[in-house]
Amino acid sequence: MSKTINVGIIGAGIVGERVIKALQKHERGNILGVFDVNEERSKYICGQYHLEAVKDYKELLNNQEIDVVYLAVPPKYHHSIALEIIKANKHIICEKPLANSISEAKEMLEAAEKQGVVHAMNFPTVYTPAFKRMKALLDEGFLGTTRRIELKAYFPQWPRPWQQTDWIGSREQGGFVREVFTHFVQMIGMVLGEIVDIDTNIEYPEDSLACETGIIATAALKNGTPILFNGFSDVAIQESLALTLYGTEGTISMENWRELWTSSKGEARKRLELEETDHLLELIDEVFKAIEKKEASIITFEAGYHAQIVIEELLARQ
Repeated sequence: MSKTINVGIIGAGIVGERVIKALQKHERGNILGVFDVNEERSKYICGQYHLEAVKDYKELLNNQEIDVVYLAVPPKYHHSIALEIIKANKHIICEKPLANSISEAKEMLEAAEKQGVVHAMNFPTVYTPAFKRMKALLDEGFLGTTRRIELKAYFPQWPRPWQQTDWIGSREQGGFVREVFTHFVQMIGMVLGEIVDIDTNIEYPEDSLACETGIIATAALKNGTPILFNGFSDVAIQESLALTLYGTEGTISMENWRELWTSSKGEARKRLELEETDHLLELIDEVFKAIEKKEASIITFEAGYHAQIVIEELLARQ
C-alpha cells in the first residue's frame, strides 16, 4: 500500500476550502495543520473539517512530518512564503497566478528546481473531461489547420458574488485577467505552444486601485496563428467563458469550464457528452505520484512562469 502523504495548508479561503475537501476525499491525503491569517476563518474551517489550526504558518514548515504544503494566499504573498516552503525542503502546490510579477515567478521556479522539490500549480481545469477531450481532438487533427484562437470572458460583476475579497478586485494583484485568463493561457501554452507578439488594449476605471474592467488584445502562436483575447466586466450579461479553436475542418469550444462543443463542415454545432469526474482529486493524485517519484502529470512552476509573462504583458505591466 502506498504511504500517506501529509499536507500543510497555508490559506483557507474559498478555493483553499475546495482543495481541503478534495484532500480529505483522497485515500492517502492527511492534513496535519491549517493556517489562515483570518483567525475567524481558520477557526471555522478547522471546526467544519475537524482539522488543527496553527497560529503561525512557520509551524507547518518546521513540522518534519509534513511532505507538501498547499499555498493559497493572495498572489502578492506567494513569492516570499513559497521561498520559505522551498527552503524548508517541502514539496509545494501553489495557487495561480504563480506570483505577482515576472521576476518573482522566475525566482520561485529557479529556487524550486535548485532545491529539487516537487513544484505544482493548482491548474485543475486540465484534469477535466472537457479539456482532455479537447486535447484528444487536437491530437487527432479534428481542426485541420488552426486558423484562430479566441478567449472570451464576460462577467456581469467583478469580483463575482462568491468571491467578495478586497484583493480580487484590486489592480495590484486581482482582476479577471489574472484570476481567469491565467487558466486559459496555461492551457493554450500546453496544447498549442508559446504565446508571442502581444498587443493589448486594456480598460481601467478611474479608481487607480481598482482592477481592469475590459480588455481586447491580440497575440499569436509562434507559427503565426492569431489569438484574440476579449473580456470585460460590469455589463448586463450572464457570465460567459469560452476558449474557441477555429480550424479549416472543425471548431472546438470549451465553455464555462466544463462544456465542450464541436462543429465540422456541413454539420450543426453539438455539445459532447462527457463523464463527470473529480478533477481536483485527480490533480492531488498526480502531485502525490510526483512526490513518490512515479510518472505523473503535473503543471509545474515552469508553466506558471510562462503564463505569468503573458498575463503581465496583457495587463501592460513589465
